[in-house]
Amino acid sequence: MQIERIDTFSGHRGPIYALEQGIESKLFYSAGSDGWVVQWNLEKPDLGKVIAQIEGSVYAMRLEPESSVLWIGQNYEGIHGVDVGSQARIFSISLPKQSIYAIQFWGSQVWVGHDGGLITVLDRETKQVIRHVKAGQKSVRTMCLLGPGKLAVGYSDGWIRVFNSGFEMIESWQAHQNSVFSVVYRQDKEALYSVGRDAHIKSHSLVDKQELHAIPGHIYAINDLVFSPDGLHFATASMDKTIKIWESNSMQLKKVIDFARYGSHQNSVNRLIWTSYEDLLVSCSDDKNISVWKIHERNSLI
Repeated sequence: MQIERIDTFSGHRGPIYALEQGIESKLFYSAGSDGWVVQWNLEKPDLGKVIAQIEGSVYAMRLEPESSVLWIGQNYEGIHGVDVGSQARIFSISLPKQSIYAIQFWGSQVWVGHDGGLITVLDRETKQVIRHVKAGQKSVRTMCLLGPGKLAVGYSDGWIRVFNSGFEMIESWQAHQNSVFSVVYRQDKEALYSVGRDAHIKSHSLVDKQELHAIPGHIYAINDLVFSPDGLHFATASMDKTIKIWESNSMQLKKVIDFARYGSHQNSVNRLIWTSYEDLLVSCSDDKNISVWKIHERNSLI
């Protein structure tokens, strides 16, 4: 496997905490502590366009493909909807004055994860609050759908809790020693992958509820995990300043992307997107930069 750094996008004035894929595979969005929401084009390096300026930090945002509206979590204030084409602010939703760490569309609903274990469920069309759900005391950090009828939620107490569409918690287990920062569902494997503050990569069978893998993946907290478009590999981003590439089936480490060898990030790597545009991997960091990577598959040593 060969790693090539294609570009570095700069311009943010503080750490970058959120990345979101655009409707077009060449587009993506970034946001962080400076409150800027920036649109980038992989075909035009370092020509970012600020489409929104939010007061305070942004930890989570999610693009609604049907409307081209980006749902942006404003820390301690609520959700703002920005049309990515016109850059107009379409709506603002006041929510409990707590940090927003996760946003997940689920049919006609939007689930918003807060500090303190609170989930606010919104009606996607009317933007009204439907329900508050609280199944833990620690922060809600990550969410993913498990097919049409279930939602997995990772918490800062190390537990993963699964909810049905009736707002009921139907399953739960302690997956990590402390915060769960990313959960990803693999339908072909009927497995849920998770990473967290304990620096482990884990996979869990959703058929027999068994832990399939538990691998010490990094030195420090693992902030994110994403799969390649073909599902053959996945990447992890860590507070230890590295990105690691793994083979999905064997869970074997294939490559370590660091500053010394590849000119990677000099601070915590916070989020990743593995785009379908030429299979480029995008990473963002506390160092205020975004890097774009080309992963060439071939036999090589780490």
